[in-house]
Amino acid sequence: MSTLVLEKPSSSTKSHTSDNSFKGTILIPDISGFTKFVNETEFTTGREITRQLLQVIINNNVLDLKISEIEGDAILFYIKYSLTPVQIKEQYEIMLSSFRKKVKELSDKNGFKIDLTLKLIAHYGEISTYKISDFEKLYGKAIIEAHQLLKNSINSKSYFLLTNSIFSANEKKFAGSFYYAGSQLCEIYGDLKKIGYAYFDYEEDKDFEENKDLHSIRAVADYIF
Repeated sequence: MSTLVLEKPSSSTKSHTSDNSFKGTILIPDISGFTKFVNETEFTTGREITRQLLQVIINNNVLDLKISEIEGDAILFYIKYSLTPVQIKEQYEIMLSSFRKKVKELSDKNGFKIDLTLKLIAHYGEISTYKISDFEKLYGKAIIEAHQLLKNSINSKSYFLLTNSIFSANEKKFAGSFYYAGSQLCEIYGDLKKIGYAYFDYEEDKDFEENKDLHSIRAVADYIF
């Protein structure tokens, strides 16, 4: 696997206001199958397994993302500029590989199969931070949209999802038309605008190599929002 290289933010992505607002990338790794796991697993055992799995996700944060919140079965990461699709893909693969190894280790240790895996939502948009006591919180419609996308119609438990705002933020970094692989869908969320995205399926029987090319299928214009 290639080594991830963080790109320095351009002047267009840096915060230019004095109110802690910026355009940034939101990443939410989320444990699939968590509700069923909690309902069916002894309390103390389930709590310890969850702690170790969330720790694995945090330990494999190779992009040096900031943690805003740990939300039960998900972690809200963010960074104050745009990440490329390839950076997000490789970050997900690192987290997923380590997550799967830990699940197998814990399954063997506890004597039962732990049916948990990992998905990741990636979104880009206007974000602002504010403080409550010693806690820094995120605010903005992009945060709401990212959380809404956790409830989508994708028929897979292991995937990463890139909204079209991720691709749009990277258009100037590529010559000509931008191309990407993956299945394309749109979701309508009440008063929120239509959210278009591409997702990349990593179910257990699929090899990472099936998703290695992010530049093979042209983006469909109708999905740009």
